[in-house]
Amino acid sequence: MKYTLTPLKHLVFITCFFISFQSNAFDSNNTEKQANSSIEELYHRLSSMPNSSMPDRMDWISSQFLGAPYLLGSLGEGSSARYDQFPKYRVDAFDCETYVDTVLSLAVTNSLSSFQQCINKIRYKNGTVSYLYRNHFTGLDWNQNNQHSGILKDITLTIKDQNNQPVAKIADAVINKPNWYAFKTVETIRLENADKAKEEKRLAELKRKGAKLEVTSEKVPYLPFTALFSENKPNMYLFAQIPHGAIIEIVRPNWDLSQKIGTALNISHLGFAIRNKGQLYFREASSEYGKVVDVPLIDYLNKAQNSPTIKGINVQIIVPKNPLIDCKMPV
Repeated sequence: MKYTLTPLKHLVFITCFFISFQSNAFDSNNTEKQANSSIEELYHRLSSMPNSSMPDRMDWISSQFLGAPYLLGSLGEGSSARYDQFPKYRVDAFDCETYVDTVLSLAVTNSLSSFQQCINKIRYKNGTVSYLYRNHFTGLDWNQNNQHSGILKDITLTIKDQNNQPVAKIADAVINKPNWYAFKTVETIRLENADKAKEEKRLAELKRKGAKLEVTSEKVPYLPFTALFSENKPNMYLFAQIPHGAIIEIVRPNWDLSQKIGTALNISHLGFAIRNKGQLYFREASSEYGKVVDVPLIDYLNKAQNSPTIKGINVQIIVPKNPLIDCKMPV
């Protein structure tokens, strides 16, 4: 497997959430149809390989998209959606979250129909495909809902130092969903065939519904840079405890974006931890490089220490050991 090693240059790009995006002409049904063919071919190739562990499935599947273009806001609720008619799934372009959504859904299933069920379950609370039920906030929505459904497990608190002591800290932020919806602009509304007046009407409707949501505290455990590094030297004892195929989330405790998006955040980016030939990589859909890339995780995080807001990482593992049928956890 070929790895693309890329230096981290501009820390401002270590985020893929909540930035305004433009929607040009699109055809969601056709994009999903093309994805169906690619996914069936991927599963056909995967079936010819020896039985592999879930981390190895994650590695192989995620590697198939190395070099795929970065596209912020690449997914929506499909062609019949009320607010965002971007495709429900695709494999031709990703942002950081939709890359993880897609790879995770592909890895824990082994058929197109099961994948279609799983991507809904992973991207939405209770699998309800609706903008208001989408897991917009990584810590509050995505992590907690996927942990509750049995797909993910947070192992950050289990990582200990050489004295067998946990090193994690807790990031705490108030997620103000009503205010986040109030900050939304008409670019949020992406309809295949609509005029400006219709988009403005849908936006006003979405804001009214969002205003009824709760303001909630979000707590996210993270491994702080103060534990991961000492004088810019990595603590290899801690890094060795990050499993192959784990999900790495970049943590910015109580990152105050209230003047830009209406709320604070704790998590700004995510990707996969991939081990290959003794090296630990961070496989991510990168806004800076405009594509899916591999970067050495230690180098990436060491340079991220220059950011005034990035303070560490959260680590999640995938719970299912084998592919699920219809995305249902075994009893």
